[in-house]
Amino acid sequence: MKNTFNKLCKEIIASSLVLSVIWLGACQEEDLGVALANIENVKMAAGDQVSLSNPGFESSWSGWNDTDPSALSSDSHSGSKSAKITGSSGKVEQSVSVSQNTNYVLTAYVLEKGTIGVIAGSNDYNDGGDYDDWTEVSVSFNSGNNSSITIYGKYNGGTGRFDDFALIEGSGSGGSGGENGKLIVSSVSASANDGNVPANTLDGNLGTRWSANGSGQYITYDLGSIKSVSSMKVAWYKGDQRSSFFKIRAGNTTSTLSDVYNAQSSGSSGNTTSLETYSFDAVNARYIRITGFGNSSNSWNSITEAEIWGETSGGGGDTTPPGSVSGLSATAGDGQVSLSWTNPSDSDFDHVEISYSGGSSSTSSTSQSITGLTNGNSYTFSVIAYDDSGNASSSQSISATPQGSGNGGGSADVPSDLMANCNQWKITYPDGSEDKTLCGEANNEYYFVSDNQDAIVFRVPIRSNNGSTPNSDYIRSELRERKEDGSSDIYWTTTGQHVVYSKQAITHLPINKDHLVATQIHGNKSDGIDDAMVLRLEGSHLFLSFNGGKLRSDLTIKTNYTLGTQHEVIFEIINGKHYCYYSEDGNLANAYNSGNASSYLVKDGSNDHVMDINYDQTYFKIGNYTQSNPDREGSDTDDPNNYGEVYVYDFWVLHN
Repeated sequence: MKNTFNKLCKEIIASSLVLSVIWLGACQEEDLGVALANIENVKMAAGDQVSLSNPGFESSWSGWNDTDPSALSSDSHSGSKSAKITGSSGKVEQSVSVSQNTNYVLTAYVLEKGTIGVIAGSNDYNDGGDYDDWTEVSVSFNSGNNSSITIYGKYNGGTGRFDDFALIEGSGSGGSGGENGKLIVSSVSASANDGNVPANTLDGNLGTRWSANGSGQYITYDLGSIKSVSSMKVAWYKGDQRSSFFKIRAGNTTSTLSDVYNAQSSGSSGNTTSLETYSFDAVNARYIRITGFGNSSNSWNSITEAEIWGETSGGGGDTTPPGSVSGLSATAGDGQVSLSWTNPSDSDFDHVEISYSGGSSSTSSTSQSITGLTNGNSYTFSVIAYDDSGNASSSQSISATPQGSGNGGGSADVPSDLMANCNQWKITYPDGSEDKTLCGEANNEYYFVSDNQDAIVFRVPIRSNNGSTPNSDYIRSELRERKEDGSSDIYWTTTGQHVVYSKQAITHLPINKDHLVATQIHGNKSDGIDDAMVLRLEGSHLFLSFNGGKLRSDLTIKTNYTLGTQHEVIFEIINGKHYCYYSEDGNLANAYNSGNASSYLVKDGSNDHVMDINYDQTYFKIGNYTQSNPDREGSDTDDPNNYGEVYVYDFWVLHN
């Protein structure tokens, strides 16, 4: 009875109903602070409630458009029903008439995982998370030039329930008359990084991150000019496994920063990898800094995404949006789409933002190549122009479907269908077994043709019965070069010219030791050469390794590789000089064969070659050498999602 009464108390406090001292006196002591704070919020956010159709789903789906997987649930915040979303495409939404250029707040109660939001023209305002109990979530926005908006509740990584939507007019942004929204970040820097650079927190990709080890490391965002800032949204690396401890500081210079949000003791929620919202009293600031104090597991500070929210246009300032881009076109390629357009002629035009399922990017140019896409999937790209005051144009959209080699995929049935010479290779499997007869070899769980029939998939699951493969601490599903007729293994010296080419994508990494090698030159192990030059990925850091740094130091190719990004790599040895070519635009093979590949060289300073050393007992390897094992994966061993994986679309070798 006591819990029921307290729940009723909290619901009345959180609502816009008239509050009385009698109710406050009846509430538990720990609720008094909440009650008093909410009275103040009601006074400050008071406004007219907009009529919504069936806001609590008591009339089933009446007034709502629902997209499966969705259902009605009897677990409700009030009444007897709520909306339940259980899959990635699940959503409920309805159109609402609003006044133009007016501030609003959308609220709804959410249980478990869910996001609520508003689409107003080209702008999408949203917030959400993972909640153990029914929690009121709110989104502030300005209607802009729109007389109709769409409110929604949608999937956020797991089952979620939604109830009691409300829309209040004339509340939200406060007295300055500005529009609340995501602010544009001019630049970002950090006190340190481990190869996972600060810019990764602004790329729209939860698969990349900034990381720095040690209490007090920080990342700083420069807004370019002083703005009114009232919240941050931050997504933490492994945020569903641990809590991160931090402070948010703000100021007009980096030497005059003050705390605006302190979670040094409380930390992040520890239950989601999605963006979490941290609100604070609005401050005028140019620089926003997150200072990290490690996490509940170790001393690392790691952020995958960050957004800064505040007033995007102040009262009396520029509120006129720029024109839209024109002439938007899309050219589909292999794992990528190339976009081009004409920017608006507005004198205050600043940049465009491109968004699509799986990511986003920004540029001030008139073209952009979006890589790392899945062949055969249709993508819709939305392009919005922004001026230097943060005003946004209407969105222009176009759809395109990237295609692999051939016409929309391949026709391979078994891996050898994708080999120029199936006699020239043998494979080592994760269980240590070896197969030297690959012509016509059937698909198996470690070595099979992709669904699109255009790639060989090399998969290495981390299992308790896969300790390591021979002569290694780790496990692999990897091809080893043999003589052309397949009669025996091949060995060669670094004299002459030797080339290996692979068109590939690293698509999955182990859970804990997320390291993998794809493509390598192997040398004489007894002379300390061993893995002479390999392409290695650790997290999102893609680099060349030379026998683990014994032959020379590592050489970075990129620090923000996104899993699934299709790329071409060429290793070439000419009389001991080692060269590496790398490309993600799909043109490397053609450029190399026509003698025009110099722009793709990975250089070490002024040198075109990356290493100069002679050795023998040499051969090439293609596929997946996963740098982990059950000891490294611990309790995650045998997890079906714990594996390394590489797609290889094309490969060949050349010896002269």
